[in-house]
Amino acid sequence: MRTCACARDELPHVPDVTLAGVGGRHSASRTGRPTERGQRGEVAAKLPRERGSAAREPKAVRGVRLDKETGRDRYFAAKERELEELLNPKTGMLSERFSRVIVCPLCDSSQHTILFVKRGYPIVRCDECKLVFANPQVDESLVVAEYRADSARANDLWVDVLLSERQLELDREKFQEILDELEPYRGEGRLLDVGTSIGLFLRLALDRGWQAVGNEFGERARQVASERFGLEVTDAPLDAMGVEPESFDVVTLNSVLEHVNEPRRMLAQIRGLLKPGGALFVIVPNVDSLACRILHERAATFDGRNHLIYFSPRTLERMLDAEGYDVVETHTRVASLDPVLEWLSYNEPYSGAPDDELAAELRVRRGDVERLLSELRLGYKLHCLARRRS
Repeated sequence: MRTCACARDELPHVPDVTLAGVGGRHSASRTGRPTERGQRGEVAAKLPRERGSAAREPKAVRGVRLDKETGRDRYFAAKERELEELLNPKTGMLSERFSRVIVCPLCDSSQHTILFVKRGYPIVRCDECKLVFANPQVDESLVVAEYRADSARANDLWVDVLLSERQLELDREKFQEILDELEPYRGEGRLLDVGTSIGLFLRLALDRGWQAVGNEFGERARQVASERFGLEVTDAPLDAMGVEPESFDVVTLNSVLEHVNEPRRMLAQIRGLLKPGGALFVIVPNVDSLACRILHERAATFDGRNHLIYFSPRTLERMLDAEGYDVVETHTRVASLDPVLEWLSYNEPYSGAPDDELAAELRVRRGDVERLLSELRLGYKLHCLARRRS
């Protein structure tokens, strides 16, 4: 299965949104995957690290400036145009030509409730297991075709974002922290980075002595990985990479799993590549974050086109358990407090608008608020470390 393995841990941003609110129950055809109960991790969430820019979210105005500094503004403008191309002009909804209705990717239930519709893409929540996902979804073959398109498409613009000096600085610190966390699981040092993008994480792992390999479907991203970071990155899917079963000590899924049509299938494939007791590290957006809970459809993570699955700590842990993993730790990062304060001040999120008195007071106590969000696992990005069950 080829998957959409695109942008790494983008900082929150969203263009203007027109909402079509819908409620109700819907059914879909059922497939025969068994349902299994999950377990919650037993390790408490980490507090944010005080050092470095990656542990602290920029203030609102600086966040808007960051969009222009890194080229995010051009990327999101192009993404808006791409989203519109897939809509039925008569209904304003995702066209049936490009989509399919699915059952719950976690428990196979056909019953769900629509939470909202954003720019023609319905976001639903399973009535049984509470997983949030886009439904209907863009057909998988089209998701793959996106990465074979010419360099003018939106995902190639994201490569420009990743190559900006400011983004490289942020990502280097974030990836070094991840590698620090993975050090106890080094074993013989075999690491697979799935959806490696421009290869920065892979390069850092190699520099620290890992025997690291990766795959990536984006042609331009692979070109950058080769020319800038000296990497040979394959475009083969997991089942065609030609690697031996049970040959990796660590596999990383950094901002990949939310893009996958069949996440359980991917997790099962990865389990077959990990040694018994090997570690899997996952980063996904956190649908239980304070930003998502307050902003709903205005939260940047919701688009329905590229982000197909929206995990909470509970649903991610349940899916990992169902596919044969034991969760070691789950914690959250990136408070994403600025758009929340803007919304509480009756301004559009991500606009950089000035605070009212309440928001200004909360900013004064920002450190305390961010620590509380971390303790309650309400950060915008969900980090999870799990081990393959022997």
